[in-house]
Amino acid sequence: MKFQLIIIFLILLTLAIPVAPIVWLWVGKAKTKAKFDWLLKVLITGAVVFFAFNAGAWVFLSVYLKYALLLLFAFAGIRNFPRNLENRKIFGKRNSKGKISYKLEFVFLALLIILNIFVVKGKGFSGDAVELSFPLKDGRHYVMQGGASRLLNLFHGSGAEKYALDITKLNSYGNRAGGIFPKELSKFNIYGVDLYSPCNGKVIEAVDGLTDNVPGVTDKENPAGNHVSIDCSGVKVLLAHLNNGSIQVNNGAPVKDGQIIGRVGNSGNSLEPHLHIHATRVDEQGSEIPVPMTFNGKFLTMNKIISR
Repeated sequence: MKFQLIIIFLILLTLAIPVAPIVWLWVGKAKTKAKFDWLLKVLITGAVVFFAFNAGAWVFLSVYLKYALLLLFAFAGIRNFPRNLENRKIFGKRNSKGKISYKLEFVFLALLIILNIFVVKGKGFSGDAVELSFPLKDGRHYVMQGGASRLLNLFHGSGAEKYALDITKLNSYGNRAGGIFPKELSKFNIYGVDLYSPCNGKVIEAVDGLTDNVPGVTDKENPAGNHVSIDCSGVKVLLAHLNNGSIQVNNGAPVKDGQIIGRVGNSGNSLEPHLHIHATRVDEQGSEIPVPMTFNGKFLTMNKIISR
């Protein structure tokens, strides 16, 4: 039940945050300073839409809805363009001297701009990245979480997992499963999909034998679940939450780029089937530090679609 509530909350948040200001833009009216009113409304609504487009949890309904969101925003802005306005009510507040005040709107816009700066910064990385091959084939895959910002990578935005990715697979409707919160693992598009080595390297660790979780249940005692760690030219790449009994490589064995190493599952600290992947390097103090990953030269972040 907790799992279902989390998804419902994410869906409502993803839809409510951008739709409310679009409605505000659509029906808003102004009688003085109409062009300024319109421009400020467009900027505020556009900032909210930009944030939702990049950081919304669209995959629980359909990733295509975010494009419908852009259309609604465009229609609302065009409909409320000042030359079409007559006797419209202004949205700014009058002060004690009867003058229009936009202080609240400017504060709100400033906060939105700051949030979006963090979103944009999260789409980049610092330091040297490790170039990898994308470890999944056939179909369209989707980054549920990823990037260098908590806004794009809520559960992995710091520490050794700063650049971690959580990846799922899309069906023709742009959803990650057959339903919003199915109970059967087989209804998740990525469950049981073959997983391929992202590089030429050597297996550091291969763990198998852990049961796949029922959706909504996690195994916190074994966070990575069934997993494979590979030494890719001095960088440790971890592929986690694999299918029980599927791992096809052994500790210390060499692997080739594109070699099948297992299947995607739902073991470990995982609420639903997905692939978790992150890279680290050991520094001079012996600590694991995060390493950015690029695939075909691209740094993947939340809401990116990878077609193979």
